Amino acid sequence: MKVLRVNRLRTAILTNSINQIGQFKTVERLVNLNADRKRQWFESLKDINDDKMIDSLPISMNYFKNGKTVDRN
Repeated sequence: MKVLRVNRLRTAILTNSINQIGQFKTVERLVNLNADRKRQWFESLKDINDDKMIDSLPISMNYFKNGKTVDRN
């Protein structure tokens, strides 16, 4: 995915590109489509422009304690 970014003062000083402060440039940004690990997804996304609706369920962290399942009885 391509996004429009502007060079900021701090970044310009750190990268020794002070003459580019305030100038916009297009930057390629990598997006992990399946990065949401707090939900149980029923399928994986393949493309950002895909018009599919994929169902999911939230994962409750109350059921896990130190990597083990907690007995609710």
